[in-house]
Amino acid sequence: MGLSPELLDWLGSYAPKQDVDRKLKVRKDGLQFFVEHDELVEFNDWLKLPWPSKDGGRPPIPTGIKREIKAEAGGECAICHKNANSCEAAHIDPVARSKNNHPENLIWLCANHHTKFDKGGYGPSADAKDFVVGFKQSLIFYRRGLWELQAEVSGRLFTMLKACDTLKAQLAAAQTPDQVAAVEGLAKKAVGQVAKMAPTSKADPDFVVFSAMKPQFEALAKSSKRPKNIKATLELASTVKDEFAQRSGYEDCPLCKSRGHYKHEDCPACGGDGELTKSEIRSIDFDRYADVQCPLCEGKRTFQGEDCPVCNGDGELERRYADQVDVREWDDVDCPVCEGGGTREGDDCPFCGGERRVQRHERDQVDLRDYAKVDCPLCKGKGSFNGDDCPECGGHRQMDRRHAEQIDIRAYDTILCPICEGSGEWRGWPCRACGEEGRIERRHADQIDRRDYKMVACPSCSPRDREYCRTCGGEGEIPRWVRDQLD
Repeated sequence: MGLSPELLDWLGSYAPKQDVDRKLKVRKDGLQFFVEHDELVEFNDWLKLPWPSKDGGRPPIPTGIKREIKAEAGGECAICHKNANSCEAAHIDPVARSKNNHPENLIWLCANHHTKFDKGGYGPSADAKDFVVGFKQSLIFYRRGLWELQAEVSGRLFTMLKACDTLKAQLAAAQTPDQVAAVEGLAKKAVGQVAKMAPTSKADPDFVVFSAMKPQFEALAKSSKRPKNIKATLELASTVKDEFAQRSGYEDCPLCKSRGHYKHEDCPACGGDGELTKSEIRSIDFDRYADVQCPLCEGKRTFQGEDCPVCNGDGELERRYADQVDVREWDDVDCPVCEGGGTREGDDCPFCGGERRVQRHERDQVDLRDYAKVDCPLCKGKGSFNGDDCPECGGHRQMDRRHAEQIDIRAYDTILCPICEGSGEWRGWPCRACGEEGRIERRHADQIDRRDYKMVACPSCSPRDREYCRTCGGEGEIPRWVRDQLD
């Protein structure tokens, strides 16, 4: 699945999607927890469906998933391994289109690489996105090989060999110094881990094969100690991986054809490994991945005049996703704010815009407490502030809770004027910024452009006739705001 044990534990305690209560069903026994396979598969598929968002914005990335992506990159940019303070979770498939916050669609990048990637211009070629997609796959393999419980699933050794195999392809695809450095850095760590994962127990399913291939693994360990020869080491690791897979009875995954990717994501059948045992292949229902007609737009690609929100305008989607779609979520129901009246307090309803009806999934996301009337936090329900109508509530004394929660009353604190520093005068003149008061509300102080008070050369005179200049009084310079008014 590409989800760490830490994230699975988090998903069992917290609902990841905004305004949706669904959590992963887990059973805990002391420090261990257990998840039924079918529940995990279904939940993973649901995570990839469009995430809800408010007012057409980007769906927020929950804390647990953001922490997962950051840990995957070691806390720094996954590409340049720098700029930890400017990193953020970047979407591989643009969130504006997919609304997808699944960890597979996210990578931890610094502000520079994130900006370049989102604009499609990372590096010198148009293939930057392909590099990021491939490198993300390598990161996933590497982390999975380190997870403690991975040994009980499919073999940590084979997973780490897969990481080396994908890094060989990534090194060939890298086109910029940052890309090459990123691949080489991860590759050195991956080949170093292979030597540490030798099976020590005959009960380990990999023990017999590893013993038969001991000379090859020794050669790989020796090569890994020559850091300047990383390309040759990855070539050797790829060869070892292929033989290891053949001897262990692995076969190419029928869905992804051993690529590990399927439709720009980890292959859901093999979990991104690219290979499966014969018994695993027999147990998989591959019909789940067949494309079927979208149940909402019924293949028309549009819904109510726009791209279908379920299939993103494709007209079809995989059966595993279609089976989780409840088309009743898009039925029109009375707006819960205006109760179908279309107006509220004499104006168009702020939620439905006067349309009276909204879709059921929109209704279910509304918190009616946001529209409850509360006292204005600035005037505290009095309607006035400093002798005038309250600037926040307009003298009405109350407002919606959603508006009240956005008010920062600290903006109305009075502070020393930043220009005259409380004296009321500036360069011998009455201070224009505070009107000679010496103090000013913080909100007004924050709007002052200090550059307006920088002294600049007087445009009305020259050194020869400066004595009689009425603009600068013979000083030869004036505040910039005065010069701008002359212009």
